Amino acid sequence: MIVNRTKDILSKYNLYAKKKYGQNFLINPQVLNKIIDNSTLNKEKGVIEIGPGIGTLTEMLALNSKKVLCYEIDKDLIEVLKETLSEHKNIILINNDFLKVDLQEDIKKYFSDCSDIVVVANLPYYITTPIIFKLLQEESIKKIIIMVQKEVGLRLTGKPNTKDYNALSVLMAYKTKSRIFANVSRNSFLPAPNVDSVLLDIEVVKNDYKVNNEDNFLEFVQVTFMQRRKTLINNISAYYSIEKEDLMKLIESLGYDKDIRAESLTVEEIVNLYKRLFE
Repeated sequence: MIVNRTKDILSKYNLYAKKKYGQNFLINPQVLNKIIDNSTLNKEKGVIEIGPGIGTLTEMLALNSKKVLCYEIDKDLIEVLKETLSEHKNIILINNDFLKVDLQEDIKKYFSDCSDIVVVANLPYYITTPIIFKLLQEESIKKIIIMVQKEVGLRLTGKPNTKDYNALSVLMAYKTKSRIFANVSRNSFLPAPNVDSVLLDIEVVKNDYKVNNEDNFLEFVQVTFMQRRKTLINNISAYYSIEKEDLMKLIESLGYDKDIRAESLTVEEIVNLYKRLFE
């Protein structure tokens, strides 16, 4: 297994973790097993992996799925991957920035013979949010397994009236059923990062909220959390130029205190407020 040869591979190719790509190489086989166990893979499903590194997880994905499409931004790792994964003929390597690829076209090209698509990724802090946004826009993707910094994972699964609840928490609750299913120690990586990580199981679901313009709603969510210390009325009034007195009447008619803040509202309550204001 590649996971047991990480140091030797890095030494052989004179590789090092590049900070600009947020690289850390996984060396804990137990973490690999947890990912595979929760990914519900079989030989009919395809996998998209973002950032395969030296192929540690890719190897396991290839053994448990029909095919694996890997996006690796670091060109220095492509030749390494061709060697470490040479035994597996069901792996496609693309040397490109995932955020720049036409994901829909690639899915049509490579996964027409697969029953489902599962996404697996170990995401650097600085691109976690844009990658999640891109994945949630692709209707054919229903399951995502990601490893993120613990702080980010807590925000992605944040609940109302907690410090972790924010606009991203609302987006995730609106579009998905998400849960943290494992903690990952920083010592599971080489080199060890400064923070621990978590594994998230994200199931993309259809909701019953029936918002007419989803883009406008998602913008509204961002606005409500724009300045956490400000009240809901102040944030909405400032952005949409709505009279505070009118907002106050609406807020109170819904049974809320006039000084309520966005972090006190559930997704359903935010949807209802949006509809009352704009639909």
